[in-house]
Amino acid sequence: MRLRRQPPPPDDFRQLRACLAAIDEALQQVSPEALRQRGSWNQALFVAVLERLEALTPAFQAALTGYLCCGAGARSRDQVAALLAVDRFSAAYLYWTRLFPPRQPDESMFVLSLLHDLGDRVYAAIGLLDGA
Repeated sequence: MRLRRQPPPPDDFRQLRACLAAIDEALQQVSPEALRQRGSWNQALFVAVLERLEALTPAFQAALTGYLCCGAGARSRDQVAALLAVDRFSAAYLYWTRLFPPRQPDESMFVLSLLHDLGDRVYAAIGLLDGA
């Protein structure tokens, strides 16, 4: 007897999309434009963004698991790759920035480039989900 996969509940998609939007919102606080408007590096803001991303990670991973496991091939290869990239890079970048947090503005550029890269991946994943 073969098990049939059920289509994903709409809640999985909505939860995943909401998590990605929340991650994107957090990352926008340290975007190049936001930093330009603010005029300088802000260590407290950086720490707050990292804490927010860490808090969002379990919900994102749960929604991602539900979304990927509950469908009958409804996801494109590009969607899956983009979502897994967000998961993989968010974990790696958070770990890296916790190990080596920038202590002064000249150390911040590398970490900011990691967060901007993550932001690009989140943006791409949202675009692929919205286009589905």
